[in-house]
Amino acid sequence: MSAIAPDASCVEAPPDDAAAVAVPVLDFSGAVRFDPARIVEGEVGEGEGAPASARCAALLTDHSFGDVARFFADRATAWRAAVETIRLHHRTAGRPKRREIVVVSDVPRLPPALAQDAGVRLIPEDEAAIEAAMGPNVAALLLAPASIDAGLRFLPGFVLAAARQAADEYGVVLMFDETDSGLGRTGMAFAHEWRGVAPDVMVLDGLPGEAEGGEGASALVLSARLARSLPSGLPLLDENAAAGLLLALSAAFAPGFETRVQEMGWKLEDRLATLRWRRPDLFTDTTGTGLVQGLVCAGPAAPLAEALAGQGLLAQPLGNVLALLPPLTVTEAEIAAAGDILDAVVAAFPPA
Repeated sequence: MSAIAPDASCVEAPPDDAAAVAVPVLDFSGAVRFDPARIVEGEVGEGEGAPASARCAALLTDHSFGDVARFFADRATAWRAAVETIRLHHRTAGRPKRREIVVVSDVPRLPPALAQDAGVRLIPEDEAAIEAAMGPNVAALLLAPASIDAGLRFLPGFVLAAARQAADEYGVVLMFDETDSGLGRTGMAFAHEWRGVAPDVMVLDGLPGEAEGGEGASALVLSARLARSLPSGLPLLDENAAAGLLLALSAAFAPGFETRVQEMGWKLEDRLATLRWRRPDLFTDTTGTGLVQGLVCAGPAAPLAEALAGQGLLAQPLGNVLALLPPLTVTEAEIAAAGDILDAVVAAFPPA
């Protein structure tokens, strides 16, 4: 059975059958990063008289490696701005042949915004592959320190360190995609902070706040060295949308927020670990950090996700990983409720 889409009150709208009973929905699918009703504005960067976009930028640069931040209404513009900035940086420095963006990923597909760019290629997540990829035409290395795609994937520190070393040695730009893990989802502001490796450029898309097409705002964060090459005339996020984004950013960077995410993550991790040991026939492992958690299933995770949805818990099946990605404003009571639903559904699930 499948879940009924929740309405604005986060309660499933019952079907026409008057006897049906509405089931409260716990959305742990990653679709909601922040519950707007629970956002309490924290630090706000520049003073209240500054435009919302300036205050958003101050928050991002104050809490990251970056010196400059820009916001866009769609992800395609943010990625195009990142690539054009990197290529212009090399062109201005007298290296016009450096146009190639090398994506370091074991997932055999490119980010959608880069898939049509002839100057983009894919290499494995391997130190030797990174070293071998270096050449006179390489402009940048692109990595996602943590990603939600074919399972929950966290790049090991040695891969990020190898990319940083290669970038410094060969004069190329190091770019990170923090779309899936940024703004505290892993328990740190950005996933790369767990590894102690900082990029020169960072892209975050699908950020909270209304923007065109319903896909959320996107941000580009750059070091001062790269920011000098930002193209002019790019369509920036309007101030109304920036005002909505400001609430989420101020919450994400408020004192104590990261610690709370880590604590909630530990509670969720404990429930999943107990479940994994209770049903070793269904689960082979747990994975995750912060509020990016998952159960590694012995088979496809989709049937279990469907059963959970029928009981009001929305999770995300990623191949053989059942991902649980609650809002960063999740409460301890909601984690307990999700754990109870998991326990009940898994207890009734047939052996693998």
